Amino acid sequence: MKSYEPDPHILHSLETVVRMTGSSRRKIVFYCRSGLVESAPDMQFDDDSVRLLQQIERLRRDHRMNWAAIRMIAELLREVEALRDELRFRR
Repeated sequence: MKSYEPDPHILHSLETVVRMTGSSRRKIVFYCRSGLVESAPDMQFDDDSVRLLQQIERLRRDHRMNWAAIRMIAELLREVEALRDELRFRR
């Protein structure tokens, strides 16, 4: 799957995100309802959410991880990103 480079000013529809991530509409809605992925109103997704959905799909598909493991890894990825942002700010 081709990697996607984020653009902070673009929102993507659910249908577009399904194509970009290779995930199903149902799974993406589940991830949103469970609080794992954030969406803008009307199921619009920013590039950070698209990237997270791509990572989730890779973990599920390539490594056959269950929901609990995916959730934990996604939370750790968010924490790592927050720490990177803090480091950039301090430099």
